[in-house]
Amino acid sequence: MYELNQFQILLLEHETTLRLFSFIFLILVFMGLELIRPRRLPDKANRTRRVNNILLLIVDIIAVRLLMPIAIFQVAVFAADNNLGLFNILPTPLFLNVILTLIIFDCLIYLQHVITHKVNFLWQIHRVHHTDIAVDVTTGIRFHPFEIIFSMIYKIIAVLLLGPVAFAVILYEILLNGAALFTHSNILLNSKLDSALRVIFVTPDMHRIHHSMLRQETDSNFGNILSIWDKLFKTYRAVPAAGYDKMRLGLEEFCAPSSEQLIQLLKIPFLTADKL
Repeated sequence: MYELNQFQILLLEHETTLRLFSFIFLILVFMGLELIRPRRLPDKANRTRRVNNILLLIVDIIAVRLLMPIAIFQVAVFAADNNLGLFNILPTPLFLNVILTLIIFDCLIYLQHVITHKVNFLWQIHRVHHTDIAVDVTTGIRFHPFEIIFSMIYKIIAVLLLGPVAFAVILYEILLNGAALFTHSNILLNSKLDSALRVIFVTPDMHRIHHSMLRQETDSNFGNILSIWDKLFKTYRAVPAAGYDKMRLGLEEFCAPSSEQLIQLLKIPFLTADKL
């Protein structure tokens, strides 16, 4: 077992509080920046879709609490106690364990994202996220409860196989949530800053292409935190064909205002083309 320092102990003891406050802080910061320096001017339906995105998050939280009442870091503690996973079988220095966990998990979440686009029944669920026609910070929380549960099961399996230290799992979850808010935010970054950040990280402009209405652009830029995976696996696209200002966002079959209602968002995985 690793000897934990005060910072690591703090993460373990106050995981829920830290994640909640970091989420609230970041979403308020990015919402503020969207008002100050928007990439696109918000449309008239912006308030309605934002409210429904937040309501969907509340449904997600309730569903996960009822159906998956276990935190990912608790699985890591269980794995450590029972000597499960690569890092527990072949102990590594704590610093290396944390760094490798952050990198490997980011790659695994990239692969999960690709899978949700390639496997039809998973795409039926994931497309809830892609029906948003005006991508902003609240799009980063617009996921169907089924997708959140699938993602948790996927992460639990990854933790059991890898055996990362628990606080590294918490740290990655916080970074992943922050990245989701940042990369979906409707913020205009200086072009030079955007280019510099893209060398390592996913930026809002880079990820916005992923929400294009063109399928070949939707099937690109799957990365979450690190941009290397898209470049390594040849799914990177530098600019949208129509340009950032004229690029259409969302899915063609879900452009009606009614598609933004909470009940409709929850029904999307069950809808077929003839029922749209």
